[in-house]
Amino acid sequence: MHQLEGRIQHYAWGGNNYIPRLFSMENQGETPCAEYWLGIHEGGPTQVKLSDHAHTTLRALIGSDRYRYLGKKVADQFGKLPYLLKILDVKDMLSIQVHPNKKDALAGFLRENEAGIDLKAPHRNYKDDNHKPELMIALSDFWLLHGFSPDLEKILEQYDFLHCFKNIHQSEGIKGLYQKIMTIPQASVDEILQPLAERIVPSYEREELQRTSPDFWAARAMKTFNIEGRKYDRGIFSIYLFNILHLKPGQVIFQGSGMPHAYMEGQNIELMSNSDNVLRAG
Repeated sequence: MHQLEGRIQHYAWGGNNYIPRLFSMENQGETPCAEYWLGIHEGGPTQVKLSDHAHTTLRALIGSDRYRYLGKKVADQFGKLPYLLKILDVKDMLSIQVHPNKKDALAGFLRENEAGIDLKAPHRNYKDDNHKPELMIALSDFWLLHGFSPDLEKILEQYDFLHCFKNIHQSEGIKGLYQKIMTIPQASVDEILQPLAERIVPSYEREELQRTSPDFWAARAMKTFNIEGRKYDRGIFSIYLFNILHLKPGQVIFQGSGMPHAYMEGQNIELMSNSDNVLRAG
């Protein structure tokens, strides 16, 4: 039996304490610790402690005898460890995102390689050629957006600031509605959301809003992502159009390719195929 040493990813949206405490690590600099990876992905390869003075990577260890470490069925089907396990500590809301299917991942990864886009470039979409279905289990009360609400017509009628999108939803459906929201000028986004902000942000600051209300998360997003020169993130619209889910510790949810989603608060474990492909929509 070997000791595994995963990789901590210091993304800005992560908390400072949960993951360090989980692994009895010090974090004196209060550096955000968003994710802990266990796997062979090149973006965060796991180290294997062979002795006090010798280490290797999990990829190299498996490659040295894949039938021993994977078993015949997995070794024959995949040839390598097919999954990636992560522990997440979500302090700040993540962007709206989807994961590609295998066909699109293969094509997208090849296309961006041929275009010479560096793997670490911020505008790079495909970090590898794999799809990314993921299973998530909550470790705490966990809040997320998950897919479009089945009651969009009711929602567009309920909220005044969404009335301007009713006609396009009636004529072009969900695709036309979301494409419109994602492509309207930033000035229009600000004009539509400003009256909403004036109403909900003070209520949020007075702690009058419940987490079950989209107003709570929209107000939090307005305070978190108020970028100079671009007042409001258009992803705020999605908070009203998507399902707001609350998972209790131990509850599980699956997110397949093409499912729009966003994590908003809490800690979880993710088990996914060996991929880091994220297509952002917000």
